[in-house]
Amino acid sequence: MEEIKGRIKAIIFDMDGTIIKTEELWRQVNRALLAKYGITTFTAEQEAIFCSFAGMAMINVARRMKEEFKLDDSLETIMISKLEIANELFDRHIEFIDGFEVFHAKLRDLKIPTSIATNAMKANLVPIAQKLEFEKFFGGHVYCPADVQDRPKPDPALFLHAAERLGVKPEECIVFEDSVPGFAAAQAAGMKCIAIKNALNADVLDQVHDAIDSYHEAEDVLKKI
Repeated sequence: MEEIKGRIKAIIFDMDGTIIKTEELWRQVNRALLAKYGITTFTAEQEAIFCSFAGMAMINVARRMKEEFKLDDSLETIMISKLEIANELFDRHIEFIDGFEVFHAKLRDLKIPTSIATNAMKANLVPIAQKLEFEKFFGGHVYCPADVQDRPKPDPALFLHAAERLGVKPEECIVFEDSVPGFAAAQAAGMKCIAIKNALNADVLDQVHDAIDSYHEAEDVLKKI
């Protein structure tokens, strides 16, 4: 890893699906939310809509659910309900993706600064950060749309803000991401992006610099950049 230290000044991580296992949890949250409205069965098209939510800001997800399922409540009420369900479920089941903690320890040993830049709402981010002790990994460098005038990815604002706070140029950063909005944001920010492969991004990996199946491959990929 020593050979990457001079070339990579900082690494920025997305959160959901990138460093923590949330894909299945969010699927459960969406179903539990709709169950409150008496909706428990879904068409194939609606199942596909659930998949499209990956990496999307919560307000946009709530808006799409309100439109698709004809929910009478306001966006604010829908988001509050969703956050309550999510925070309860995440508190019981949230965990890091395999290999992340070991990989991050290597970055820490090399004194390569790291940050989180996530589309998660602060009300969802804060309890996750507390439970998984993000401060031990990232210090205070944990950012969400509330830190950039509510401009979520694919806007590059989050990544650019993280780079600025880390004191590095955008082109000196590497982004780890798993979603299409994140890929677009990294590209717009002028940062190289390494994808965490999953079933939802398999067809769009041409949008990133490289891709890994797990963090056990991350070190080798960084050596090639």
